[in-house]
Amino acid sequence: ALMFIMNKYISASEVSPGVAGEMEVKNCRVQLQGTVYIDSVFLVNLVMDLYLLALTVKILGKTATSLRIFAGSVVGAVGYCLVLCLPGIPYTLKILFGMIPLGGLMIKIVCRTKGGRELLRGLGTLFTCSFFLGGFILFFREKIKAFSGYGDSIAVLFGTAFVGTAFLKRLLDFYRKKKESLFCQVSLLGDSGPVEFAALIDTGNGLVEPISQKPVAILEAEQWKKLIIWMKPEKYKIIPYHSLGKENGVMEGYEIGTMKVKGKESEKQFNEVIIAIFKGKVSKKGGYQMILPPELSV
Repeated sequence: ALMFIMNKYISASEVSPGVAGEMEVKNCRVQLQGTVYIDSVFLVNLVMDLYLLALTVKILGKTATSLRIFAGSVVGAVGYCLVLCLPGIPYTLKILFGMIPLGGLMIKIVCRTKGGRELLRGLGTLFTCSFFLGGFILFFREKIKAFSGYGDSIAVLFGTAFVGTAFLKRLLDFYRKKKESLFCQVSLLGDSGPVEFAALIDTGNGLVEPISQKPVAILEAEQWKKLIIWMKPEKYKIIPYHSLGKENGVMEGYEIGTMKVKGKESEKQFNEVIIAIFKGKVSKKGGYQMILPPELSV
C-alpha cells in the first residue's frame, strides 16, 4: 500500500481499532494517541491497491483480469489491517517484515509470476509505483492551495490518486510509443528468399561510406551469413569508423540492391544500400540485429 500516505491516517504509536483518542503528558512532553477506524484503513488500502496493481500490471506487460486485480487488492487491504493491529511491534518493523511479503503475495495473485526473479521484479515495480503515486498525492496536498484545507479528506485522496494513476498511465503510453518508433523490421533478399531482421533506428549513427558518402547500416556478422548472395567483389566496401574506446577502426561492407524498412505505420524501400558487417552483437540482449541511420528509416 501507500505506506507514506497511510502514515497521515495512522498514528505511529501502537494501533488498536476502536480506542478513543486521548492526550498524555510525560516528562513535559505531549504524546497524542488518535483513534484509528479499521474500516477506513481497509477502504483506503483497497482503493490504493487497485490503482497500484493496475499500474504494475501495465508496466510489467502482464495480462490480468479485473477480478484478479480486485482479489489482490482485497488480500493487500486485509493483510495490512492484520499487520497493523499486531501488538508490541514497532510500526517500522511491521512495514518491513509484513508489507514486503504481503506485496509479494499480491503480485503472485495478480500477475501469476513464475520464479523468484520475476516475483522480485513485480514487487520492485509495485513499490516504485507506490513511491511515484504517493509523491504525486503529496505534491497536490502540500503545493496546490485549492487542496490545502482538504489534505486529510479521503475523497481528495482518492481523487488525486485517480488523477495520478491516469497521468502515470499516459506517461507510460507515451514512453512506449516513443520507444516503439525507434524500432522497425528490415527485409533483405537472402540466399533462400527474403530475410527479416529487427533493427534499431540510431539517430546518433553518422556512419558513411567515404567515397559515395552514402549512409551505412550495420548488421551482425552472424546474420550476414544469410546474405552470401551479395558478397560480390564489385560490391565490396571498406568503411572506416571511430567509437568510444576505439579511435580508429575499419569494417567491411557490401552494397545491397534493395532494402525494405517497415515501421508501425509506414513502409519504405531503399535502393543500393551499403551495409557494414559488425563482428559481434549490436544488442547485448538480442533485441535487434541491425542498426539503421535516420536516413534509412521510416
